[in-house]
Amino acid sequence: MADQALKIAPGATETREMRILVIDDNEFDRQRVLRLCQRAGLRFESREASTLDEVRRALAETAFDLIFVDYHLGGETGLDAIDLVASHPNQRAAAAAMLAGDGQIAVAVEAMRRGCSDYLTKAMMTVETLQKSIATALERCMIVAAIDEERATRAALERAIQEYASTCTAEMRSILSATLRRVRGLRSHVAQGTEALTTGLGGIERDIDRLWGALPDFRAEARRVTTMQSASVLHLAPPT
Repeated sequence: MADQALKIAPGATETREMRILVIDDNEFDRQRVLRLCQRAGLRFESREASTLDEVRRALAETAFDLIFVDYHLGGETGLDAIDLVASHPNQRAAAAAMLAGDGQIAVAVEAMRRGCSDYLTKAMMTVETLQKSIATALERCMIVAAIDEERATRAALERAIQEYASTCTAEMRSILSATLRRVRGLRSHVAQGTEALTTGLGGIERDIDRLWGALPDFRAEARRVTTMQSASVLHLAPPT
């Protein structure tokens, strides 16, 4: 293995080896990809698969960072393998790159549509093109992950606001009802004099204070949800 390590996740306190899966029915081609990865300076552990059954076992057993997929898999195709990767819960963070032959541009385009982050033609595969493809695949994967995280944060905040609203509704209705009664009672207090009016206004002021206290602090809740989401991404314990 090469001496240079590749850091996987921003904020990680230590590096680890990349987990790479090479899907190809030709052993020589699989070994060629792995040799190029070594020459590209990657530090990695690898697994190989030549059939869809082997792909299924590999995906179930390991969460990969990078997956190379050749179009030809005996009687099957790499597009079927890409569908397995894209739908597998263990592989949400995996970046996939299609290995296409000359004249297979249509295959490469379909692979991108199904979830591949990049593609390489075997005839043009060098250390430089491999490095560029890996960088492109990982970058697109991180962008997708960031979008998913933002959506999850927004959904969690919306749920929290709905929960707050549902729990506060009954108490707020009760306070507003009491305040309305006090306002209506001011008409008779006016006739009774200044002291009665002052007492009535004091009661309304207390009701308003209670109503304000019953309102949820949406800004604080937004900060709490965002902090919990960030802690989840970094595998930290959320604040108590």
